[in-house]
Parts: sequence; C-alpha cells; structure tokens
Amino acid sequence: MDIVALLGENITQGVFIGLIIGVVFQLASKTIRNILIVQFVLIKWLEARSILVIDWHRLTAGLVGQREFAIQEAQSMFDSLVEMGIFGGSLALGFLIGRRLSK
Repeated sequence: MDIVALLGENITQGVFIGLIIGVVFQLASKTIRNILIVQFVLIKWLEARSILVIDWHRLTAGLVGQREFAIQEAQSMFDSLVEMGIFGGSLALGFLIGRRLSK
C-alpha cells in the first residue's frame, strides 16, 4: 500500500472518529461530571460513617511511594502516544472540531 494513501486513510479515520467523540463528549460531559461528583461524595460519606471500607493503598497498588516505577510507566505511556503518530493527532483535531460544532 502506498504511504500517502495510508497516511490519508489514517488522517480521515482519525478526524472522523474524533469528530464523533468530541460531539458526544461535549453533550455528555456535564452529566457524567455531576454523576462522578455525587458518586465520590457518596463513597466518602459512607466511608466516614464506617459503612464502607476502602483500602486506598491497595487501590493505587502502592504507586504513590514508588517514583522509579511511576517514571518508568510514564515513559512507557509517552512512547506509546508517540507511536500513535498521525492517527492520534488527527483524532485530537477531530475531537476539537466536534466540540466546537456542538456548542
């Protein structure tokens, strides 16, 4: 397959998918944000009343105190994002266009 055709296909797919995600995100973000806030407040209230016990250390898998592991994971994530290349950029562009169009 020709490299120009491959890049064009990736750009087209990325912009189209990003556009759809941007529109949906803009419409649903306020509702989802409110649901998450209520859920977090409810969990913290239940934990304060000793109805629910959350092991926060186990939930974070001890990552709070392990700098080297966190840096290594961040580097790995950065490498993965760089490898996405043109598709990731066009997806972000489509997402921003979708958010602008849905206002």
